[in-house]
Amino acid sequence: MGVIVEHAPSLLADTGKNLSAQSTSMPYSTLNLLVTRSDTDPNTFRKWEGAMLEVRVDTTERNTVIAACIMILIVLLAWNLPIARDIISGLKLFVVGSHELCHLVVGLICGGEVVSICIDPNDGGATHIMGLMRHYPRIPRDPYAMPTYPQLFWSSSAIATLSAGYIGSSIIGFLFIFCSFHIVASKVCALIIHFGLLAPILRADHWTAFVSIIICEAVLIGLWFGDHGNALRFYVLFVGIMNLFYVIWDYVDERMFDKRNSSDCAQFSELLGWPTSGWAIFWFIYESLVFTAAMFAGIIVWRRSDQDISSRFLQTSTS
Repeated sequence: MGVIVEHAPSLLADTGKNLSAQSTSMPYSTLNLLVTRSDTDPNTFRKWEGAMLEVRVDTTERNTVIAACIMILIVLLAWNLPIARDIISGLKLFVVGSHELCHLVVGLICGGEVVSICIDPNDGGATHIMGLMRHYPRIPRDPYAMPTYPQLFWSSSAIATLSAGYIGSSIIGFLFIFCSFHIVASKVCALIIHFGLLAPILRADHWTAFVSIIICEAVLIGLWFGDHGNALRFYVLFVGIMNLFYVIWDYVDERMFDKRNSSDCAQFSELLGWPTSGWAIFWFIYESLVFTAAMFAGIIVWRRSDQDISSRFLQTSTS
C-alpha cells in the first residue's frame, strides 16, 4: 500500500499530461463524448423530484394525524366528564379489560397465582396475583432508610407484571393507530373491537354498561357500511388512542375521583419509591414515543391507497 501511495502523484501527473496532449489533438465533439457519462439520464432530477413528492403526507394521512391529536383531548374530557364517561363506558370496559389481561398473562408466565380480577369503567381495573414477591427482604443500602413492606419484598417478576399493563396497552394502541391508516386493516381491528365489546356484556352489572355497549356496537356497524368503511378508520383510531395513552386516564381518574382501584403509577411508587407523578411523566413520555412511531409507521407502510392495492391484485395481461 505504501508503494502505491508514493507513486500516486507521478501517475496522476502522467495521466494529466496524456489527457492534455490528447485534448490538443482531439476535436471538441470527441471530448464531449468522453466527458459525457453513459448513465446520465436527462430525467434524473425529475425522478428525484417525484420520489420527494411521494414522501410527502397526503390529505388523508394529514387528516388522520390531526384527528389523532384532537382525539387525545376528546378522550381526556370524555373519560372524566359525568355524562360522557357513561356513554363511552362500553369502550372503557374494552380498554380496561385489555389492560388487565396484559397483567394477567405476564403474571401467569412469571409463575404467579391469580386471586381476583376486577374490571370497572369508572373505578378502573385491578388484578391481584400472589406468589410474585420475594420470600426474604432486601437489605437497604442506606442504614437510615425506612423502606415500606413492598419496597423490601419486590421482585423482578412483580415489576414485569406491573409494567405489562402499560406496555401491553401501548402495543394494542400502536396496532390500532397503525391500522387506522388503511381501510381493510381498520375493518380487521373493528372485528376485534366488536368481539371485545361483547365479552364484558356477560358480566356487566349496570344498565349503563349495556346501553353503552349497544351504542358503541351500533356506531361501529354504521361506520362499517357507511362511506365504504372510510369513517371506520377514525373509530379504530379513537379506540387506539384510548389504549395507547391509558396512563393519562388512569392517573387523572385517580386524582380527580379518588377511585377505588389505584393506578399503576401509584403501584410503581409503592414498590420502587418514586413519586406517583414522576412515574406518570415517565410512562407518558414512553407512550408519546410509541404514538409518534405509530404515526410514522402508518404513513410509511400504507403509502398506497385501497384502490391502488386492489388494482394491483386485479391486473390483467394485455396482448
